[in-house]
Amino acid sequence: MNAKRKSLFFGIVALSFAMILSLSCSSPSTDDNYIPKIPAGQEVPVDGLTSKQFAAAMQVGWNLGNTFDAQETGNKTNKGLNTETSWGMPKTTRKMIDDVANKGFRTIRIPISWHNHITDGTNLTIDPAWLARVKEVVDWARQDKMFVIINIHHDNLKSADMNTTYGFSVNETQDQQTASKNYITKIWTQVANYFKDYDNHLIFELLNEPRDMDLTNPFAPTDDEVKSRNKIIKDYVQTALDAVRATGGNNTNRFVMAPYYAASPWKSAEWSVPTDSQGTTDKILISVHAYDPYSFAMYAGSDNENNDFDENVEGKDLAALFNELNTKWVKNGRGVVMGEASCSDKENTAERLKWFKSYIPKAKAISCPVILWDNMITHENDNANNKSERHGYYDRKNNKWFFPTLVNEMIKQAGASIDNNVNPGVLWKGAQDLKHWDGKDAVTIASTKFANATDSSSIQLTICKGAECKAKDGDKDCTNNYSSIHPIVGWQDEADKKLDISTTTQGAEVNTDKQLSVTSLVSTDGDHTVVFKPTADTWKKIKEKGLILYGHKVIIKKVELVAQ
Repeated sequence: MNAKRKSLFFGIVALSFAMILSLSCSSPSTDDNYIPKIPAGQEVPVDGLTSKQFAAAMQVGWNLGNTFDAQETGNKTNKGLNTETSWGMPKTTRKMIDDVANKGFRTIRIPISWHNHITDGTNLTIDPAWLARVKEVVDWARQDKMFVIINIHHDNLKSADMNTTYGFSVNETQDQQTASKNYITKIWTQVANYFKDYDNHLIFELLNEPRDMDLTNPFAPTDDEVKSRNKIIKDYVQTALDAVRATGGNNTNRFVMAPYYAASPWKSAEWSVPTDSQGTTDKILISVHAYDPYSFAMYAGSDNENNDFDENVEGKDLAALFNELNTKWVKNGRGVVMGEASCSDKENTAERLKWFKSYIPKAKAISCPVILWDNMITHENDNANNKSERHGYYDRKNNKWFFPTLVNEMIKQAGASIDNNVNPGVLWKGAQDLKHWDGKDAVTIASTKFANATDSSSIQLTICKGAECKAKDGDKDCTNNYSSIHPIVGWQDEADKKLDISTTTQGAEVNTDKQLSVTSLVSTDGDHTVVFKPTADTWKKIKEKGLILYGHKVIIKKVELVAQ
């Protein structure tokens, strides 16, 4: 975003997570409004979802704004990692990402500008250190079980800058269109290859607010300008999509976000959804932005500035916007994502609260998530005195929320839970293969580690499929074909070996022997998470005696205490 000049809109939101997944590995419901209800801190299953279901599952999100998207034009020098803080943001930390996840956001958007990080002009090679730094933050968010959006952000140039700066330009000059498509292809080929093994919780936003920067007013183009430029934008979006799909791996079936002119809900004339690869269906999400109504959410001039929100006035404007998106896309089966939305801080917090109470439910009603723009600027720290650009919600310097009431309202209206504390602490970390019936291989955690646990706490395990277990009476392999974990607090008393626990994790169940059966969960390669909840009496035992985890055909990699 940064210097937004023109209002856009988004109709969006996360459908109510009203239905709960069964414990089997059954296919998603054919009901297009079906979305599983997944507790915070657990992974949302995404295989088999339609684009509408997938968008709804993203639920509510937050932008790491003015950070990896920070950029400058005028030279082709690789600027290294320092650009992350060049627009006034502190260096991103794991604590920041955890705080966003713990607050209740299920999605994070990481806008990224690439043109200041090219080491080879011929091949447009991206600085590997920049890619690695982006990956580090993506991994933090994925470890917090969030959906993650990455994109090409401020690489959209004026035609005059194409000779001095890497990037692309949306203009009618043929040779610049050729150069632009070359840039888009090479950037997405590298990025997609780098992340090709990530699952579908990682989303590629192909372009950000593409517009012709050479127009007299690129933020308010004429209808004819929109039509002519959308033909170019469609070509660029198709180019990006083709580059992503060509890398193979998980990218052949990854969800992508595709915008039209400026990602404005009203500016889709002469644009259509790009053609996807053969065999890949319903994996394209419409990408829109809406700081609306503009006079309330953005405009800060001397005339027509509006600091008050009235549901009968501004609310009707929002209703029209969401209806536009619903009519054009959602009713036709296409998921929509509001990649950016906010209302600027004009020292009118009470009125902004009304905006959140109006905006988010209208978005939620059409099954699309709202991703809150955050540039850390508020009226208290706005040195430029630009009232239209005060979109600060999280204080990254002090790790606290500027406006917790507004953020809490947004999350609540989206149907998510607030203050989840999804990653309060790791109790144990390693790689223990549970391959003995009698507990020779086990994870043992001291009682002191559970001092902060409450009766409402749960235990989260990161696991993967382990080796075949050994029989009690010898070294030959067992004949069982299932994987399970057995939580106990001691070996002598039978009551200590049959703890009362429950689980809501898809693919797991507690059997009659009080074992946590995870055969279905670990049926595919890679790491999985399973959460189990002890009863109050069981928590009392754990706090007194500690916890032992043994079993068979499971590798435990991490044990965490989570608030559920």
